[in-house]
Amino acid sequence: MKLFINTLIALAFFVSVSANAAVKIVTSTSDLAYFATVIGGDLVEVASIAAPTADLHYVEVRPSYMVKMRDADIVFKIGLELDTWIDKIIDGSRNSKLKKIDCSMYITPVEVPTFHADASHGDLHRFGNPHYWLSPANVEPITHAILDGLSSVDPANSGVFAQNRDKFLKNLNSELPAIKALAAPLAGIEIVTYHNSWPYFADYFEIKLAGFIEKFSGVAPSPSHMGDMIELVKKQQIKIIAIEPYFEKRVPQRIAESSGAKVVVLYPSIGGRDKDESYIDWLRGNINALLEEIR
Repeated sequence: MKLFINTLIALAFFVSVSANAAVKIVTSTSDLAYFATVIGGDLVEVASIAAPTADLHYVEVRPSYMVKMRDADIVFKIGLELDTWIDKIIDGSRNSKLKKIDCSMYITPVEVPTFHADASHGDLHRFGNPHYWLSPANVEPITHAILDGLSSVDPANSGVFAQNRDKFLKNLNSELPAIKALAAPLAGIEIVTYHNSWPYFADYFEIKLAGFIEKFSGVAPSPSHMGDMIELVKKQQIKIIAIEPYFEKRVPQRIAESSGAKVVVLYPSIGGRDKDESYIDWLRGNINALLEEIR
């Protein structure tokens, strides 16, 4: 697993696991690649397209990705209109035998719009917030979708895949109490984030999202909105402004310097931080990054 994650980081795109794999898998993200690997074990070969530090809303479609997809048996994507770029790769691959699995199939999304959204609302997702993998509560439905997909293309090994998933979930659930205990000081604190990526994570750990640097998703903040955010952070004595590694720091740093808050980089995918080799490592890394600013 260490080799898998390290290779993912080093190459920044395709990573292969198990040279003698029976099932060839392509995933849109490193997180889905991780889950597919722990469930498939040495029966699968996994390739992830987006780098762990990539903005999943915007990934460049390259011919090499289509070539990789052409040889795949199955593809797993996040869905909910986040990784729509992978559909172009699928179409360009002309792989008629490819099995397509949307890993949001068993997810209950939050923030589903109840109104008609137009361009003035930015990149609003019509089917709900797509950053569901950031909550441990959604690992079970994500891996359920992956298990279904693998079993459909390799039914002879469905029992092995199910056993691998059960073992993984058992181990994960045994470690989550310690993670919750570590995160306990974060319960009730207010933070500001650049993009509305973290509602699932925040809900799980009882963190309050007080506001967003982007007034609308994907739309750069106006000077007036920046002023509003500075006032909000000062008034509510917010200590943390969280951003993903792909956002520029100039605006959040200006807000932080004007309000006394600190900018904290949170990583939305496994492998983005050098020491992250598992989902638990990823959780612990982000929690510790937040804790450092409230101690």
